[in-house]
Amino acid sequence: MPVVERDVSVDQSAAQEMVRRSGQMGVPVITAGSEVVVGFDRPRLEQIAARYAHASATPSSGPKLGLAVRSSVGGGVEIGKVRPGSPGAQAGFQVGDVLESLGGQPVNSSDDIERLTRAMQPGQMIDAAVRRDGRRLHLTLTI
Repeated sequence: MPVVERDVSVDQSAAQEMVRRSGQMGVPVITAGSEVVVGFDRPRLEQIAARYAHASATPSSGPKLGLAVRSSVGGGVEIGKVRPGSPGAQAGFQVGDVLESLGGQPVNSSDDIERLTRAMQPGQMIDAAVRRDGRRLHLTLTI
């Protein structure tokens, strides 16, 4: 979500929205998505800034797992490449694994992976079910 700065001293609709959302007039008010910060709450502002910094460094398609995948004949997606140091590598994915689910949700395409990772939060741990050499394994991804 882009950050938009509006000068309430010249933008009457922005001033009215600020008062409506915060109930405050005459003090700094910062809105970030659905959050409203009134005054100089530095710890809270730093948390929001860190979240937005991470979001701007991460494409809107969600966190990157560091996996190159293609559809697998028996369902799931086959791992063709694992980027060293990526969340996928750290979780133990290997070339040839077939990713079947993330967080209990079925995965049958790269679109499924993007849809599921979009909802993930930084630091979140998520179960990944994979087939490897005919066995089903559970790996834990940390985004």
